[in-house]
Amino acid sequence: MLVKDFMTPNVLTISEDKSMLEARELMKSSAFRRIPVVDDIKRVMGIITDGDVGRTSPSDASTLSRYEANYLLSRLKVRDVMTRDVITVRDNSAIEDVAYILYKHKINALPVVNEDNKLCGIITDSDIFRAFVTIMGIAKSCTRITVDVTDKVGVIADIGGMFRDQGINIISVVTKRNDADTTELTIRADLSQHGMDIIEQIREAGYDVTDISTVKGVE
Repeated sequence: MLVKDFMTPNVLTISEDKSMLEARELMKSSAFRRIPVVDDIKRVMGIITDGDVGRTSPSDASTLSRYEANYLLSRLKVRDVMTRDVITVRDNSAIEDVAYILYKHKINALPVVNEDNKLCGIITDSDIFRAFVTIMGIAKSCTRITVDVTDKVGVIADIGGMFRDQGINIISVVTKRNDADTTELTIRADLSQHGMDIIEQIREAGYDVTDISTVKGVE
């Protein structure tokens, strides 16, 4: 799955010559926490965040009047405050690569650029959560089967063949390495029309089924 499948394509932007007062009001009216700063041909020049707005706004303890505070913000330009070294991703990047970048840098959104390095979207941590829900098939009711597949080669083809032979639809398959010695395979499948015979078949093939759960789909 690619970034372009989950990003928001219509991005709210601001130019670097706008004032911080305009940036603050734009964030208030849109409820966005991060706004890309672009030039006249949509190249990403920086990014401005709600944290930047907070740091440049007078505190409640300030003796400045609202008029004076707004005047100061109107004099301060976005270019003076924005982060210039912006991490961006391509629209054809893998969604898991973006998840790692967000996690590694502890940020919640990334501007997305196309092959011409022009802004074409933005992807957030909420989009990553949505991708995870889609990949895992969480919206569908199913049976979740976890199998210990440590030191077994070709296990997905082997177990997948069992499901195929019984005409059972597999919703999702995920592998997880717990440590250097153990690996588990989690299969979400629709067993509503087939019963639990597949579980015994997996066991008879020499696999250790460590967990079986019925999962109700979510909206």
